[in-house]
Amino acid sequence: LPCPCRTSGNSDTLYKDCCFPFHNDKNILPQSPLDVLKTRYTAFAWRIPQYIIETTHPACKDFRKDKIKWARDLNRSGMFDSYDFVSLDVVGEESFNPDNDGEGFIEFKVNLKANSNSGGNIEGQDIVVQEKSRFLRTEGGGWKYAGGDVTSDVAGLENIKLNN
Repeated sequence: LPCPCRTSGNSDTLYKDCCFPFHNDKNILPQSPLDVLKTRYTAFAWRIPQYIIETTHPACKDFRKDKIKWARDLNRSGMFDSYDFVSLDVVGEESFNPDNDGEGFIEFKVNLKANSNSGGNIEGQDIVVQEKSRFLRTEGGGWKYAGGDVTSDVAGLENIKLNN
């Protein structure tokens, strides 16, 4: 199967050769913010809540100690059940804090399609969510997602930060 992240620029890249090793082996850590971004996108697209949880830094406001409740919430009220993941578009290059090379940033857009679980009034609607994400290097040498500013192109929500 082709990998949903398609960040290598090649839509023929297979999942087994791209994001699968990160999802399948806890000893393989994302080595850059881009690795975290693409592997988390694929985990959202293919409903792998454990990987989302494992790659979320404790500094992130989404982080929860109760991992079972967190996984349930990802399924029920989170992105998993409400949207189909259409594509990931990285906007620009990774950047790093000049005073702290353990803090990185990347901006991206995710194209979603609202499904029947998102509410009848927006079902089928194409939605673009844009985020500038922050990532922190872990003590083990990998990287984790630490949060970001999310905006959308949905009418009435343009240029409003959605995740306050």
